[in-house]
Amino acid sequence: MPEPRTGERAPELEAFMDGLRKLRTRAGEPSFRKMAAKSGAVSHATLHLTVTGTRLQPWETVREFVRACDGDEEEWHARWQGVQLVLSADREPEPGPRWRSSRVLVPLALVLVAAIAAVVVILLPGEQGTPAPPHPGDSSRFVADVTIPDDTVVKPGTQFVKVWELENTGTVEWRKRYLRRTDLPVAPGTCRTPDRIPVNDTAPRGRVQVTVTVSAPQNAPADCKVFWKMVDEQDRELFPASRPIYFSVLVRA
Repeated sequence: MPEPRTGERAPELEAFMDGLRKLRTRAGEPSFRKMAAKSGAVSHATLHLTVTGTRLQPWETVREFVRACDGDEEEWHARWQGVQLVLSADREPEPGPRWRSSRVLVPLALVLVAAIAAVVVILLPGEQGTPAPPHPGDSSRFVADVTIPDDTVVKPGTQFVKVWELENTGTVEWRKRYLRRTDLPVAPGTCRTPDRIPVNDTAPRGRVQVTVTVSAPQNAPADCKVFWKMVDEQDRELFPASRPIYFSVLVRA
């Protein structure tokens, strides 16, 4: 399949696609068929269009691309929203003559500048735009998958118990915390779990094991990859800049 010329894409879209291509390279350059099998939600041809087409693909498609490459969904969603905003502002009005008055161009320029600035703030780590934990000194580290290693094969309709081990690497004691699924509401045909699961109170430098009971979907084949973020009692995200933890299973008959 020949790739379109770079000139056919808006510069913002080309930069976004280039970032996705680099993400795939860092993931070991998996084939699009392998990525589609890991996703279980989109075809390899659709994933290919995500980095070769002339249009910005829907977020649902881009999300599957990012998931297949173990990327940070929150980061890429923010980037996708920024590009979508820029491309939407730059569309010609239809129907009507193909020209813009100065009254139109000035607001559009302001929208473009604001959108690009927002994307830059989101993408530069360590800058003021990087979300900080609500509690200064709070920090965490993923230690290990205690049970169910990534891509474990399970039977349709079966239950299993997933256990992670986390470490409190900060100076703040963890009290009344939870892990919450990031894909709520849960789509049909994926693994069923509680919306959030408790994290036992953990002192600084302490470790804790977090457990969730999972029900595999009844139909196979299917791939389940469920992401989780730590929240407090008010459902406030506690490490907004950190990558989520997850489990990944292959449902096969």
